[in-house]
Amino acid sequence: MASDLLKNIIDISFYHSPLFYLIQSLWRDEAFSYFVARPGLIQVITNTANDFNPPLYYLILHFWIEIVGKSDEGLRILSLLFHLGGVYISYLLGEKLFNKKFAKFVALFVLLNPMLLYYAFEIRMYSLYEFLTFLTFYFFIQKDWKRYLLAAALGLYTHSFFPLLVVALVTYELVIKKSNKKEIVKILAPLLFYLPWVPVTVSQFIRSGSSWIFPVDFKLIISVLANLFTNYDGTPWYGWGITPILSIFIISFLLLGLFKKKRESLIFILPIFLPLTFIISYSLIKSPLYVNRYLIFITVFEILGVANGIFLIKSRIIKNLSILFWIGLIVGINFYLPEFKKKTDFRSTFTEINNLATSKDYAYARTPIGLLETAYYFKNENKVFVYNPDMIKIPDYIGVTVVFPHISQSNFPLSPSRTFLINDDASYAVIINQ
Repeated sequence: MASDLLKNIIDISFYHSPLFYLIQSLWRDEAFSYFVARPGLIQVITNTANDFNPPLYYLILHFWIEIVGKSDEGLRILSLLFHLGGVYISYLLGEKLFNKKFAKFVALFVLLNPMLLYYAFEIRMYSLYEFLTFLTFYFFIQKDWKRYLLAAALGLYTHSFFPLLVVALVTYELVIKKSNKKEIVKILAPLLFYLPWVPVTVSQFIRSGSSWIFPVDFKLIISVLANLFTNYDGTPWYGWGITPILSIFIISFLLLGLFKKKRESLIFILPIFLPLTFIISYSLIKSPLYVNRYLIFITVFEILGVANGIFLIKSRIIKNLSILFWIGLIVGINFYLPEFKKKTDFRSTFTEINNLATSKDYAYARTPIGLLETAYYFKNENKVFVYNPDMIKIPDYIGVTVVFPHISQSNFPLSPSRTFLINDDASYAVIINQ
């Protein structure tokens, strides 16, 4: 009885909570981060220039790899540290914007947010993106322009969408606060440090014509605030019936703050709706650009905006009920979603394969989709290829050619070497070419 109870507790804690994100198998984009960050620093910058994102996260990850090595959980801890840094800065923001007691709720709200918590366990730049968003906004509120300059410049070298935050902040100062030119120049100053990377960013956008990004439709538009708040990406499918309702709740609390203190509340609302309007409009008119995680800074302002609405509720009972509602909601989401966020288990597959393989054996990914996981987990990394009998060009957006430019093979090696042919679902076959 006691052992069954303990088993259930462990099962819920590790397989039906966000801790599952920490212990599950790596997936393609995480393996990509590892391979981009592993070489020398100059090569890291070169790799990122051929990808979509600036180099800062990969440079930090490069040194983190030196510390923790090739450990799934160890590599993911870096993102968790950035998330915890964001939680701390959110507490300082809560003290500055609200009061010390309410700051504890703000920090808890940030800590448990499903979107931020999911990326706190991924080997990608999004938790650093979150942390630098909080840091930039904190120094912006403090009018600490030197530290703002540093934080924002680092943010610009973390993600290509970070300039949208700077534009939103300068719009607030220019349109709402009617600040003088000197203040405006200080807010825009980080963009000067970003100028060396602008040609790279422009080139990346030009080359991104062939893309995996889905088109924006009406279903997404009416759900977008909830999608960004919860990291909902269409799975499970019936979530599309719930996310518009949650979006209305988010808007309601944003408006509550706006009605109570219009000028002060616009600082949370403009960084949500200005960038979102631009990205959705561009996606509808030109080509798709909208991806939840690319706009994770909007999640930060959704959290702060909803918290602002709660704080301005005068009735203590309604305020406390609102706090319980939002905390209960995000805790429930955190225990519900992990089942739908499972990555293909390449790690278990290669635990088996690596016990069978000798130093003469190869691993071929049947398609480019499974190549990066194969290269990450197979013990003979220099004997990993994509099986490409027709030598078709691999699309740039898959990321394979950034780190492995000559990875395609049209034939299997001859016996006595064996080839483990890996499918995208992590199943495999053994090929012996006589």
